[in-house]
Amino acid sequence: MNAPPKLGVFLLVLCGNFVFRFKETIMRKIFPFFIVLGLLYTACTPNNVKTDAAIVKIMDSANVTGSFALMENGSGQFTITNLSSYKDSAYAPLNTFFAVPALLGLDKGYINQSDTNLVSFDSVDYYSQLITKIGRTSMLKTIDSLQYGKGIISADSTMYWSNNSLRITADEQLGFIKKLYFTKLPFQKRSQESFRKMILKEDNTNYKLSYIDAIDIEKRNAWIIGYIEENKHPYFFVLYTHSIKSPSAKTNNIALLKNILLQQGFLKGVR
Repeated sequence: MNAPPKLGVFLLVLCGNFVFRFKETIMRKIFPFFIVLGLLYTACTPNNVKTDAAIVKIMDSANVTGSFALMENGSGQFTITNLSSYKDSAYAPLNTFFAVPALLGLDKGYINQSDTNLVSFDSVDYYSQLITKIGRTSMLKTIDSLQYGKGIISADSTMYWSNNSLRITADEQLGFIKKLYFTKLPFQKRSQESFRKMILKEDNTNYKLSYIDAIDIEKRNAWIIGYIEENKHPYFFVLYTHSIKSPSAKTNNIALLKNILLQQGFLKGVR
């Protein structure tokens, strides 16, 4: 038996309203996701990335391979060498990883908040003891909340930051240091502010230079991550290098960083 005409119209309207409301709900939930996804995608695209052959020449003259990236915070403009390596190649963070237990140590009171001197990241024994004191559970939870790198952390919690159990990309390193600058890491604001004071290396009328550096002499790999401030504007950088010839020294890597920054117009107070 056919439904009465009025009932049929009612059912059609009801069905149409249901479909409309369903579509509206789905769009409300999914559309913001695509907006966020789009913002993430445009964070580093061909439109805001430029390369500079002069940087490659500076690295070649230092007998190193690797990648360098500089991000101007105001414009979001990137200057990058070896883009594929910067985004996709993951390496052991080496002792730059000690920033994580140092921040946790500040949070938990294991490191004095009023101290302006950070124990050198060369002091592996000190940070190994600090990691043990913090405990494996807290370390793993923090690494997960930071989304710090990738890999499986060795069960004995020993040297996973240098034995390739844990690996991180240059892009992730840059993201970490930028969040630190803006106190956006999942640590107490005071801890992040204290840590920033501890990694400030040079402070003069022209610029402020802050960085974390690490080197593996045996494998000839090195990191420097940080930021330079000129005229109250921050610029974030990451430098990963592999020395082709002789084992690279820390002083050589810092000199290389400064040569690149000079070539980019920094260290003069005119940026």
